[in-house]
Amino acid sequence: MSSILILGASGLLGRTLVDFFKDKNHTIGVLSRNPIHYTEPNIEVHSVDILEYNSLDSVIQKYKTIINCTGQITNPINLSLLLNTDGISNIVKAVKKHDKRLIHISSVAVYGEAEYVNEESHINPQTPYGSFKYFSEYIVKSNLKNYSILRVSNLFGKHQEKGIINYLTKSYLNNTPNVHFNNDGSLKRYYLHIKDLSSIINEIMKINLSGTYNIIGSECLNIKELVKRFEDILNYKYFVNYSEDLAIENIDKIDDSKIKSITDTTPKVDMNKYIEELKR
Repeated sequence: MSSILILGASGLLGRTLVDFFKDKNHTIGVLSRNPIHYTEPNIEVHSVDILEYNSLDSVIQKYKTIINCTGQITNPINLSLLLNTDGISNIVKAVKKHDKRLIHISSVAVYGEAEYVNEESHINPQTPYGSFKYFSEYIVKSNLKNYSILRVSNLFGKHQEKGIINYLTKSYLNNTPNVHFNNDGSLKRYYLHIKDLSSIINEIMKINLSGTYNIIGSECLNIKELVKRFEDILNYKYFVNYSEDLAIENIDKIDDSKIKSITDTTPKVDMNKYIEELKR
């Protein structure tokens, strides 16, 4: 039986990973600043702040593989800064001390805007979040040998609380069709379902894969295309207000052939199915 510690287990990806692994003969540690309740005998709950090193260290030493889902976009943004600087430094220090394996969830936002990127491309983040995630990668690479860094595209799935898909979903379910975006609608992103990412992480664990990998979904849509997709499937009309600001961090092509050459990343859940299941 393997042991896995999921850091940031109260977030969208963290909760999905717990559900994914709990029936796979693993001992699972779930760590979050906020208390989480699980009744399964193979799930161990830890209410610990990764900014507190001593408490974090005592938990990390108990598990073989550490999956770091912390450091995502927060409000206020300065918390994201702390998690991706002091927090990741604490994680890496404990992982190195106890000779554990780290799977670190990063973001394709580290690339900034480009026509084409792969894992060897120049890093040029254009937002604070992209800069934070790149710094966290730097800390991992500078201190560890046994790690996987996953540069992940936009995620979607049930119980999502952030992001454009969540915004359109809640607007539909609450019948509040007036939506507003802080760009001209050209913001383009790749979308990946959280269950598909969980499957990929599981494969990475099984083959003990090291290195840096782009993990993206098969759907690449800008906001206007995404809104139309929702409208067509739901037979619903949004009243959209775009700003005049141009979108940032658009990437025309993200190359994920590196991970595809190693394991099957074919999506099992597509966006159309997700939207279809929203119908009232």
